[in-house]
Amino acid sequence: MRLALLPAHHQGRVVPQPPGRSERRRSWWSWLLNPEVLVLLLLAAALRLYGLNQTEFDDDQATLFRMAYDAVHQGLLPVTSNTGSIGSQHPPGVVYLLMLPAALSANPLWAAVLVALLNVLAVLLTYFFLYRYYGRLAAVTGSFLYASAVLPVKYARFIWQPNIAAPFILLFLLALFRGAVERRSGWLGWAVLWLALLYQAHEVNLLLAAPLLLCLVLAPKTVRWRDALFALLVLLLVFAPSLLWLLVSGLHDLRSTLSFSNHQAGGLSLQALRIYRLFIIPYDQLPNRSDTLLLPLHRLFSWLKLAMPGLLILAALWLLVVIGRWRVGPAAEQTELQGAAGLGRWWQRLREGWEDLRSDGQRCGALILLVWQLIPLLVFLHYGGELHTQYLLFLMPGPFLLIGIVAARSLNWLSRQEGWLRRLRLAGYLLVGMLVVAQSLVAAVSVLDTLEGHFDDRSFPPYPYHNDLASLQQALAATDQLAQREHLSHAYITVDDATRTAVFFLSRQMRTPVTLFDAHCLLLPTERAVMLVGPYDPWVTALLERFGRATLVSQLSRPGGLPFSLYVVEPGPEAAASPLAAPWKLNQLQALSQQALPLTLANSSQTQATAWLVSSWQIRQSVSPVLNTTYAYRFVATAGASSSSQSLQTTCTFNRLQAGERLLVTFALADKEAIPVNLLLRIWSYRIVLYTPSYGPLHLETSISKEVDVNLLQTAAGANQILLSVNDGTGR
Repeated sequence: MRLALLPAHHQGRVVPQPPGRSERRRSWWSWLLNPEVLVLLLLAAALRLYGLNQTEFDDDQATLFRMAYDAVHQGLLPVTSNTGSIGSQHPPGVVYLLMLPAALSANPLWAAVLVALLNVLAVLLTYFFLYRYYGRLAAVTGSFLYASAVLPVKYARFIWQPNIAAPFILLFLLALFRGAVERRSGWLGWAVLWLALLYQAHEVNLLLAAPLLLCLVLAPKTVRWRDALFALLVLLLVFAPSLLWLLVSGLHDLRSTLSFSNHQAGGLSLQALRIYRLFIIPYDQLPNRSDTLLLPLHRLFSWLKLAMPGLLILAALWLLVVIGRWRVGPAAEQTELQGAAGLGRWWQRLREGWEDLRSDGQRCGALILLVWQLIPLLVFLHYGGELHTQYLLFLMPGPFLLIGIVAARSLNWLSRQEGWLRRLRLAGYLLVGMLVVAQSLVAAVSVLDTLEGHFDDRSFPPYPYHNDLASLQQALAATDQLAQREHLSHAYITVDDATRTAVFFLSRQMRTPVTLFDAHCLLLPTERAVMLVGPYDPWVTALLERFGRATLVSQLSRPGGLPFSLYVVEPGPEAAASPLAAPWKLNQLQALSQQALPLTLANSSQTQATAWLVSSWQIRQSVSPVLNTTYAYRFVATAGASSSSQSLQTTCTFNRLQAGERLLVTFALADKEAIPVNLLLRIWSYRIVLYTPSYGPLHLETSISKEVDVNLLQTAAGANQILLSVNDGTGR
């Protein structure tokens, strides 16, 4: 006879008969009619969807959506997603998910909406999980705390692999509880499916295999051969693109599965515990800006920072008590009465205890929850590398589940008491309500602070600065509109490490032909054009003032940082000047001067001005834009005539070039370095393309960039280097 769990209002008791099919259907869907569910959905959706047009859109976000869009519209098969911090390629699962909104629109906003809705679904599944197994009060407490938690809200508001994991974690738990708690078959295939999808979200999620293996040990009789076969087929299907990539790459990226093993285990590290604590205490750290709306709330609710850890510790103790309940069975009692040998007696009692644990659904569920939360934290205690917050997202909503369970158990226990203990229940309800209100206020104000720019946009490592989608789209739209209004046939836009990938993709939607160029260089047009300069590209502005003729039209504000600058640029008189140096043999570049000019640029973030050397060139060939192709020139200058002297290097990249355009190349001098007398210069030209190998009829897609057609430029006389003198005048 199979043991099964009754619906939530039976509070997890294991009964000898499973409910009928119609009763199970009612228990699966009747909870949706509870009035608090609508309030929960409104709270979760408001915090995750409000102002989402200002979603973060940096390199990773742009790469993922661009890959999804190209996969749909170019007929490519994604076999990786973006590149991880250790240099290997992440699995492509998130790209396939983002192909759904990419098939409908080129606007990345809808991909961010999909991520937010998945996290709203996770809140709803949290309510359902708790309602089904621990009762309505636990469901209300845990789901509302999770819906209003600050960090889960933050990670639900932008495109990223780890941010899609939340609903699959709850589905994974439901599958495990179906097997270990309800003792029903058919759970294994679904659990393996959700775990495989979680691995696609991030490789660290493979640590969830621990509760899966535990469930197999607790409920081995619920596993059928067809379940194991289904699990194998699921693994082959989900990992088919990754297996294909391993085959194509010669197993080069097999280390991505074991990314954490690349770091040697160090001593005891408390990184994981600090991050885990940060998930449950949004009022623990003061904002670093005085204009934030969050600052007064942090002071108001700072006393509450003891409540969440206290409740979580109480929940952990409750798990241990539930798991440790020990009933001595009749066989063990008989053995004790017969005076059996000590070792045999303890072995018999251990077997009895294990069987008693396996037969108790509530204890099995508690053990699964404990292993889910505890094993990863123990693993990370000896992790030698830098631990990032997103590595622990797969532990959510664990703390809120446990707090919801222990709060419900405590309140139910108080309701059965007499006297002052019974009246203490009202204080418990008040505490839970205050926690939900406090978290909701902090989360809402955190969202408002982000939307209104009450943050430092340069505090988002590893990016040089942070960008939001709305600001980028508005800047490009303003550039397009200015070009149309002024009847200008071309637009120029600077890109840097923070904007390159995003602008390359978003500029595809512009009506005006656009040239994107690296901000370490300045490309001047052959005719009147509009130019958009990035917020942290001051050398471009300095070059425009010194060597070009530009009129500032407007500055386009950005939350949290400096604005974009929009110019109308006139072709300078020097653009038509006769070249003074011999043309290169490959007919790509021609020197406009045999001298490099010094330029001093004051930097507000530094105590000293930055010294630059500027070399002037003219583009001698036109190249048309090609999808996901960048043209590049790498300038390597040796300060002095000796090849052993200090080397200066600058790379200029473009999506297109027109013959006659003037190129100003900058070389940054180190602090306190003397200006050299001359520069010995060599130049390489090449293209940067995305690696899209073919495997039979399949055209595969990766995020790997390759340099192709690398050529060392030569003079007409066959020399591969040119000597530039440095003007001894003073730049401004």
